[in-house]
Amino acid sequence: MERHGLTAVLVLFLSAPAAAKSLNYRMRKKPAVSTSTVSGVDASTAEAPAPAASVKPAAPTPRLMAGRWTPEVRAALEKVLAAKGRGAPDYDPKTPPVAVFPWSDALVSGDPAELVFLRLVTDAKFRSDDAWWQIVPIGYGRQPTRAAYEQFVSLSTAIWTTQPSYHSWRKGMLSSYLSLCRVVGRRECRSYLARLWAGWREDEAEDFAKRALDDEKRRAATSESIPGEPDDRRPLRARRGLRVIPEMRDLVAKLLAAGFDVWVIDDVPQPTLAASTRDYGVDPSRTYGVQNSTDGPSLGAEVLAPIPTRGGKTEIVQAALGRPADLMLGRDAADFDLLSYGDGLRVILDGDPELVRKAGERGWLVQHAFWR
Repeated sequence: MERHGLTAVLVLFLSAPAAAKSLNYRMRKKPAVSTSTVSGVDASTAEAPAPAASVKPAAPTPRLMAGRWTPEVRAALEKVLAAKGRGAPDYDPKTPPVAVFPWSDALVSGDPAELVFLRLVTDAKFRSDDAWWQIVPIGYGRQPTRAAYEQFVSLSTAIWTTQPSYHSWRKGMLSSYLSLCRVVGRRECRSYLARLWAGWREDEAEDFAKRALDDEKRRAATSESIPGEPDDRRPLRARRGLRVIPEMRDLVAKLLAAGFDVWVIDDVPQPTLAASTRDYGVDPSRTYGVQNSTDGPSLGAEVLAPIPTRGGKTEIVQAALGRPADLMLGRDAADFDLLSYGDGLRVILDGDPELVRKAGERGWLVQHAFWR
């Protein structure tokens, strides 16, 4: 539903009829020039009144694509674009308004972190020396997974899929990640995905991630069964496919055009996040994922604080900007701390019932998540 513009007002003049005036200035009847005087001043030589100062026309209100926005959310987003963007009277390019977004299953449909991880596993592209294997937790299958890897890795890639050890490797690596998420927590398992990039140069990692994600954009949005053996009765499931969300890409484009400082902060390994956000034109310096330590020119096996989840997101915004975001989109409970920092426009996607409940208590707007 479109927002209402200015409402036209009809004014009825009930006084006696007056001579009609033309809206065209050049067609109006010119008053006769009088030579009479007023208070001794010759009206024919009196100075004409100064013309009224020209009024700068108001900038047009930015309009988002209709799409699947709720009317309330769309109206609020358009309002903040008009009130804070470069068309606003107090817009200052030195301190532009800020918008902060999560990424996976928020601005895109799919999880780039998991998709690229699965590609690394499928292609066996890790820098898997002895030091790298120490990253895989021993309690979550390091030894059997390494044994499986060493059985197939020296063979031709053309026959990998015919090798039981290859399937054991794939399931073992995916299981190590899922087990960390389930038992230890999201902060740790998402850090694990970043640590597994150890040994890669960051630019090479970003290029690999981009190629993997380009392939996922051509895939159907489905799930893949990952068995560890031919008759595996408990295979793992992995989501496949990545989709740009048109409404979100349009929103980001409108914000950038209006002079907003747009940031994407999410618990995705930095090379993967930088590769994925290219689709929306976000400046790489404005993407903050899980950051690896460095080992010379390569990524190291540890991650740097703060981790971009929960309170870590707020730390990142405070350190980088020193002020709250004017617009913040929330995906799940991991965004609650940052959503609570400042009083700008807060829009919640409805995938997390607990966050939706808190949004109702705080007066935040709720939008149906486009990825579902």
